Amino acid sequence: MKKRHWTQEEIDYLEVSWGTVSLPGICKKLNRTENSVKVKAYKLGLGDPIKAFDGITICELAKTIKVNYSIMKNWEEKYGLPVMYKRFTKVKKVKVIKYKDWWKWAEKNKQMIDFSRFEKGDLGPEPDWAEEKRRADHRKKMYVPKPHNTPWSSRDDNLLKHMVEKGYTYPEICDQLQRTHGAVKRRLQDLGIKYRPAYLDNHRPYTQKEIDYILESMKKGISIQEISRHLKRSEAGVRGKLERMGYKFRNGVPHLDEKQIS
Repeated sequence: MKKRHWTQEEIDYLEVSWGTVSLPGICKKLNRTENSVKVKAYKLGLGDPIKAFDGITICELAKTIKVNYSIMKNWEEKYGLPVMYKRFTKVKKVKVIKYKDWWKWAEKNKQMIDFSRFEKGDLGPEPDWAEEKRRADHRKKMYVPKPHNTPWSSRDDNLLKHMVEKGYTYPEICDQLQRTHGAVKRRLQDLGIKYRPAYLDNHRPYTQKEIDYILESMKKGISIQEISRHLKRSEAGVRGKLERMGYKFRNGVPHLDEKQIS
């Protein structure tokens, strides 16, 4: 196999990125193996490749997972993100996190992270659960309603009328039309439709099978929207059950408060 020579552009990128961008990120950008990048960095005098930091700066991590840097600071201060300082140059230290520490923390706080915003391999080798969470985050987007000012089409109106007359529930209609509960209710009033969607029975007791499903889904980072659709219960009902099971909600994100209570 013919050896691929380094271009000046690749060398410039490596010199600028070494010590700030993650090693997997550099390899992905340059489409080169980890060994190739380490050897070239060593030849350029960028530091001993054996001692290359196996982690990422907090600034680069924020860019990779596509969140504001202020959110990273919040995670550090309120949720224990294991940040450390490391000196890569003589002038200053920067905030970094080791990959193993990141993934350990991310597993416990996966509900706060949208894995659909970054790809597998962007943060080094991923644990098996990460891809499952990424798929769940992609599915969650199906439940995101349209902006409140999106006009209703004649097709939307006809479908709304049909589903209401056939006895569909609010969640089923909202999912199909990608509208909020309030938007559907207002449209029915605007159209003068007398029928109303069927309401879910939130007073029926939860079975042990349902409880087990909820707990397992929360461990996997599956959204409340998806859980409620699967159980044919309202999101408010599922949230209430989670609170009775020991979960607390901070900015809409569920966290298990101490021990699980069934």
